[in-house]
Amino acid sequence: MAEKRIIISNPGSDNMGASFRVLIEALEQIETIESEDSIIIDLSQITFVYPFLILPLCALIENISNSQERVEYGFGDTTGTYLNTIKFPFGFDAITTENWNDYLLNYRDRTYLPICQIPVAENTTLVREKLLTTFENIALHQLEITGQMISVIKYLISEAIDNIVDHANVSNSWIMIQNYPTKGFLDICIVDTGLGILGSYKSFNVPDINSDAEALTQAINGNSTKQITETRGYGIDTSRQMLVDGLRGKYFLFPGSAFYIYTSELEQITSLSGSNNWKGTMLALRIPCEVPERFDYTAFLE
Repeated sequence: MAEKRIIISNPGSDNMGASFRVLIEALEQIETIESEDSIIIDLSQITFVYPFLILPLCALIENISNSQERVEYGFGDTTGTYLNTIKFPFGFDAITTENWNDYLLNYRDRTYLPICQIPVAENTTLVREKLLTTFENIALHQLEITGQMISVIKYLISEAIDNIVDHANVSNSWIMIQNYPTKGFLDICIVDTGLGILGSYKSFNVPDINSDAEALTQAINGNSTKQITETRGYGIDTSRQMLVDGLRGKYFLFPGSAFYIYTSELEQITSLSGSNNWKGTMLALRIPCEVPERFDYTAFLE
């Protein structure tokens, strides 16, 4: 049995691109794993944890753990305690946790919520709705926000989770929230390992969409499967405009072998080469704490 060490680099900054580059490095290393390997996930270089990196790592680790007999983790002294507190690597699971609501309330006065598994199977609707309501309310309490931002955060989260329920064909997804009061923004990351946007189009036999980049192009322009079925669509167009055009935040979407970034300075879709792809969909939202004076979230609703 060979030992395979997956080294997770330190992002070095809170820039979204820095975390994404480290994630790509991890994906490249994970592609080299063979079935008989003994795996060590080495996070000892990380000095600070960002949702845009640590949450997708959780999804990757669960997949590795399901296929490998032996998986170990190495933490540095700087982040080890925090990683344990946020329930790394498998997250908080309301399905298997008694009195889970009371447990989450322990985070009401912190600047973060734990990594949380969100059940998305058909028979988990009640638990999912209660869990998301509790999760959102605690986050809003932490931020001490009122007015339109309450509706914005609930909309962005619920729209993303609804998309997973309707389209991803998985049993659970992940969410993580971290507030940075001194930096003036809130990070939300939502991840699944399901069909992805291209896979969803293909499942409905949508013609002339043959790559992840083409699927992204269609989705961000509002051409979703809701035009074909009675289910909810991806809602990407509404969410990205509300966040970026309205709040001047940042929107990042990574399904398969292409990613989409939208900020007030940049909008582009980039295709990745080789095996650097996300098997499912990763969504990263950076939400400014300060609301522009004339912002009206209802102007962006479909």
